[in-house]
Amino acid sequence: MRSRRASRRIVVRNVEYRWRAKGGDGIIRIGIWPANNIGPYIQGNLRYHETWIDKGGGTHMSAGDQIVVTSRIVREIIEHAIDKHGYNPIRQGEDLNVSGLDDVVKWRSAIRATRRTPPEVHLAAIIREPRSNRKPATGK
Repeated sequence: MRSRRASRRIVVRNVEYRWRAKGGDGIIRIGIWPANNIGPYIQGNLRYHETWIDKGGGTHMSAGDQIVVTSRIVREIIEHAIDKHGYNPIRQGEDLNVSGLDDVVKWRSAIRATRRTPPEVHLAAIIREPRSNRKPATGK
């Protein structure tokens, strides 16, 4: 998974890294590796940290406000790996699985996704009464 394809670049403590995040099944998988491909691969997971809306009848819907993995979050993960796990990006070693990343990231300043068109708005546009059935406006 160290391909540059679809990965992003970040420099932390004068070392260039590549990273990639992929969401699915309620978690976001994050992979980080030194661009020189010498140091170990860092991997971890984050929850979406999204808001759930009660739709009644025991059903819920995501508000669509899940976190967006940014370079700031990736920087926090790399610094955590270095400071707490002794990660060294210029030495070969075993891959580092840093679980529990939800407690590492400072969520207050995290960027959140937004839904462009809430489903209710889209639905209202679909079921709107056709113009031909509307009463003409009066000039009074």
